[in-house]
Amino acid sequence: MIPIPLVILLGCLLLGCTLEKTVQTINLVQYSSDSGPILPERQWHEEITITNNAVVLKRSGKVAETKVNAGSWEIPVDMDTVAEFFQELEAVDWSSLKRIEPDDTPDGGGVISYEFVFSNGKSLSLYYDPGTTYENDSRMRKLVDEFILQLEIPFGAKSRYTEDYLSFTKP
Repeated sequence: MIPIPLVILLGCLLLGCTLEKTVQTINLVQYSSDSGPILPERQWHEEITITNNAVVLKRSGKVAETKVNAGSWEIPVDMDTVAEFFQELEAVDWSSLKRIEPDDTPDGGGVISYEFVFSNGKSLSLYYDPGTTYENDSRMRKLVDEFILQLEIPFGAKSRYTEDYLSFTKP
């Protein structure tokens, strides 16, 4: 007679050999940035949200009397390019990312963050507060930053501040 724990162990080993590791696909990438310590009416928050069917830039001010060019703009992009971008990101070794906080946090500075939402509903957020870095983040950051840099931001959204936008539109 074979002991029950041995049967369970053998069953798990055999079952484990037949299961394939599934890679979770990415459904959403969101890049966010916030201004540092500047005048309240010039402080802003921006989000670029990338999904399988749209890329949207949202910008807002942080006070009612804002001088920020606030709004929401859909950015035209080839969806095949988005699909390729998501596939490249899926090859990132997410488990190797490790947050590194500074010994002495610097004063001031803006904050950026990256959020990734996967097909299983789980998400991963990376927050880059002043002085904070992540170990093994260079591939992920390069892919996201290069994708964002190649976007053609609509004319009305290019400037963060209303007075800059108004100077572009004057004859």
